[in-house]
Amino acid sequence: MCELRGARVASPDRRDARPLLDGVDLAVHAGEMVAVAGVSGNGQQALAELLCGLRALTTGSLHVAGQALAATPRAFIGAGVARVPEDRHAVGAIGDLAVWENAVLERYRSPAFARAGVVRRGAAEAHARHLVERFDVRGVEASGLGAPARRLSGGNLQKLILGRALLGDPGLGDPGATRAPRLIVADQPTWGLDVGAVAYVHQQLFDACAAGAAVLLISEDLDEIFALADRIAVMHQGRLGVARPAAAWTLGEIGLAMTGHVVDAELTDAA
Repeated sequence: MCELRGARVASPDRRDARPLLDGVDLAVHAGEMVAVAGVSGNGQQALAELLCGLRALTTGSLHVAGQALAATPRAFIGAGVARVPEDRHAVGAIGDLAVWENAVLERYRSPAFARAGVVRRGAAEAHARHLVERFDVRGVEASGLGAPARRLSGGNLQKLILGRALLGDPGLGDPGATRAPRLIVADQPTWGLDVGAVAYVHQQLFDACAAGAAVLLISEDLDEIFALADRIAVMHQGRLGVARPAAAWTLGEIGLAMTGHVVDAELTDAA
């Protein structure tokens, strides 16, 4: 479903010779969840941005469903890539926009929501209403879908973002008819959430994977990784180790790998 080969992303700072990603190989197949563990700042953010069209490869290849994509978010969304970004407030939503606007934020150009560049508010609100009901987004009962998204609690805002990602492309004229995403890039999807919201997010990712989506989970929470992942790889200084079955890892081994204590050969092939 998603395959990276020899992926290198140079640092935007010309004074820094170290690349953000250095020869990364990774394959995530339909119906499986692969987790990337690592200490923050070792290239995980660059990997997430690369797989959402926010960064371009310097060298190497990237294919989604066998297709090479232009390095634009629009191209990746069109190919069925969904994202749950690391920072739900700064990146995942625009707090001053209404809940219904945030629900279609990544697909406002879709024919389902726009005609001749003009937003079809009725269709967008119907889709948002379906999303709110399907993903149990609370906090809009009194003020409605026109309330600014910043009024939602952290857990409910994350449900809104998660629902927007998992519902995929809307069907024309039918808010309940959607095309599920092929690849889901979930970057720290449960940061700062309470226990109930964490369990809800985990179940939604499980369900999406069981329905055939490929899921890439980027997390610093090792308990979360062991609870969810089919395979686990560790990232250190922009290099990605082999994605091994979760049962093949111990906490101690992952801890060592996160500090760079790994066999060099294991950093050369993450297929």
